[in-house]
Amino acid sequence: MNISSPEWHIEPISAGLIQGERILSVLCDIQTEFQHVMIVDGECFGKSLILDGKTQSTELDEFVYHEGLVHPSMVSHTNPKNVLIVGGGEGATAREVLKYPGVEKVTMVDIDQKLVELCKKFLPNHHMNSFSNPRLDLYYSDALEFVESLNNRFDVAIIDVPDPLEFGPAFQLFTVEFFDLLKQKLTMNGIMVIQAGATGPSFSEQCFTAVANTISQTFSSCAGYEIFVPSFGSTWGFVTASDKINPAENTEAFIDEELARQGIHDLKMYDGLSHKGMFQLPKYTREGLISETRVITKSNPIFTYQ
Repeated sequence: MNISSPEWHIEPISAGLIQGERILSVLCDIQTEFQHVMIVDGECFGKSLILDGKTQSTELDEFVYHEGLVHPSMVSHTNPKNVLIVGGGEGATAREVLKYPGVEKVTMVDIDQKLVELCKKFLPNHHMNSFSNPRLDLYYSDALEFVESLNNRFDVAIIDVPDPLEFGPAFQLFTVEFFDLLKQKLTMNGIMVIQAGATGPSFSEQCFTAVANTISQTFSSCAGYEIFVPSFGSTWGFVTASDKINPAENTEAFIDEELARQGIHDLKMYDGLSHKGMFQLPKYTREGLISETRVITKSNPIFTYQ
C-alpha cells in the first residue's frame, strides 16, 4: 500500500496523527475565489467534500454531523418559523431544518457561490433537493456584512462554517463582536448553534472551549455538546446559546415527543436518548470549559494553526 500516491486522500487529524482513504474518483478539484474545493468518491466514506485539504462532510456519516448540528436547537425552540443558516454549502443543514413543517422561511447565506453550485451537482444525497424548496432563500455574500444588513429577526440561527483559523474565511464569525451582532438578530426566545471544532483529547489546539467561553460573554445560557464523527477522526463539538432556552435541560421524553409532534420520523442518529448523551461531556472537557479564559475577538484571533 503506497499511501503517498494520488490515489489516497491523506489528512492530518492532529499534529502526530493522519487519516487516509483510498480515492476511487475525483469528481472536482477546483480553486474558487475563496478556497480550494475537492469532491471525491472514496472507498470508505463515499462522496466527500474537502475544503482546503480538510474534510467537511462525507456521504457515509454526514447525517451524524448535520442531525447533531440542527435538531437540538430546533426541537428545543418548539415553534421555529424563521431560521438563519450561515454557511452550510452542501445543503444538508437546510435539508434538516426544512423537515420542520412550521418553518416558514429559511435564509441561507454562503460566501462561495461556486462551492454551492458544485455541491448541487455532485452531492445530491447531501442536499436532497433542499435548494429548490420554496421556503429557502439563498444568498451569496460575506456573512458578517449580510447579518449586519438584516432587518428581520430569527428564531434559530445555525452557524455551519469552517474552524476559526486566523486567516481563514470564517474567523470573524467566531468572535465576540459577531455573537453580539447575532444576538440582536434573534427573537426574544431565539437560540443559536455553532460548530466548534474537534474535542478529542489528542487535540492540543482545539478551539471548542474558547468558542464556548466567547459565546458565554454574550448569552446568559450556553451549552456545549459533542458527537463522534468517523470521517473527522474525532469527537466534534457544538455550542448552543440563548437567553431563554437551554437544550441540555430537555428530557429524553420531551425530545421524542416533540420530534413526533413535528412529524419527523426519518432521523438516523438523533433522538431523545442521543440528545441526553450528546450533552454528557467527559470530565476533561468539562474541566476545560471551567478553566477556559480565552475570548476570540477581531483583534485577538488566538488560533493560527494550519
